[in-house]
Amino acid sequence: MIGHVTGNMAFMMWPSTKDCQSIEPVVVAVAGVAGSGKSTLGRALATALRAPLLDLDSLTNPLLNCLPAEIFGGHWLASPHSAAVRAGRYAALCAVTRDTVAAVGRAVLVAPFTAELRGGADWDRLRAAAGAGLRIVHIDGDADLFAARRARRSADRDRHRAALPPAPPPAIPVLAVDGALGTDQQLRRVLAEIAPSRQMHIEADGSGVHRPNLA
Repeated sequence: MIGHVTGNMAFMMWPSTKDCQSIEPVVVAVAGVAGSGKSTLGRALATALRAPLLDLDSLTNPLLNCLPAEIFGGHWLASPHSAAVRAGRYAALCAVTRDTVAAVGRAVLVAPFTAELRGGADWDRLRAAAGAGLRIVHIDGDADLFAARRARRSADRDRHRAALPPAPPPAIPVLAVDGALGTDQQLRRVLAEIAPSRQMHIEADGSGVHRPNLA
């Protein structure tokens, strides 16, 4: 610690450590349909990477749920204005992502990213917000498994969610993860792929959460 006095003001400064300077930018987006387990994996990744977690539902649902249904012509998930609602939700996610990455250099995003997986303008907007190093983790798996999970959780939003046809394969580079795997297995697979160029060790801290050694 270094002390410095200027006039009547005293400042205490701590020299930067190598650990603080060596953290590399990491931005990961976890994509998947409802019930795929993307929020669970996203939370585990954010904890392991010590990165802010930006979940589309957490960022946008509280506001949308507080607004009168009459504004949307029904529940906002099934609204005639659903395209505009979606555009606004993802614009909010991109705006927060841009600020977060600029401030701390890392983030874990969680959303279906259905349109973004097809490439095009939606993908371009996400990549512009997250940076060129963005990695997409796509949780894929059996539709019946995901439907069963949605039924078990009995979330109100699932009652208003329109059934979607099977999505085509992603048109952008993704890291595919089997939705039937446990979270710990998924986490190890993802960390092995997105680790920075320096060696990354995964250590168990006794709580069941695996953290990479960023030193």
